[in-house]
Amino acid sequence: MPFIANSSIMLPEYIHFIPLIIAFLTGILGPVVLVYVKHKLFRTDKALEARKKDFKQSLETQELINTSLNTLLHKYNLDRLWIAQFHNGGNFYPGNKSMKKMSITFESTGPGVAADIMKMQNLPVSFLSPILQKLSDNSATGITIDVFTEEDYALRSFWETRGVQTVYLFPIKCLESDFIGIFGVDFVKRDGFVTDEVYDQLRAEALLLSGYVAAISVDKSSK
Repeated sequence: MPFIANSSIMLPEYIHFIPLIIAFLTGILGPVVLVYVKHKLFRTDKALEARKKDFKQSLETQELINTSLNTLLHKYNLDRLWIAQFHNGGNFYPGNKSMKKMSITFESTGPGVAADIMKMQNLPVSFLSPILQKLSDNSATGITIDVFTEEDYALRSFWETRGVQTVYLFPIKCLESDFIGIFGVDFVKRDGFVTDEVYDQLRAEALLLSGYVAAISVDKSSK
């Protein structure tokens, strides 16, 4: 027997409201959703542009630091210039207290002088504490280390194994006077005691480098 559609089937009463519901969703909520999506995308675009701008400024500042180190190196016939910065090096066990370490982040070397930057990473701050205590003093503008007369034999070995004879160290501080790093000058090929004029120039350069280093160390997203 052929199938005959039953024309007497009753549809639910609310089915007549479906077109009205669709019209409401597309006419009222649609623009709202669109505005919300555009707002989210706009905020994402702004955040992305801010990160790109920050990255570009960071690269430009890093180039200024490298240029400054190279200029000093050649102007005063120095052997090795470097900058080290403090950072978090993990956590102590079993607690969660942060380990303080430092790494060389910038370096410039003269002819015949080996680069140290890849070897001088994640140095425990505790090992260098005698030096860092002197540099962190608010009145300290720099210290000179004659490796051959260094009384701390661990530090003396640290310098000697790298062929260093004389070291000049200057504190790098941010505007709030926080101690954030070290500007170092290593003499490898000779004892390297500099004149007062050169020392004053290195000390002045440390102040300039402090501004550069602070600029690339600050997390702008936290502001």
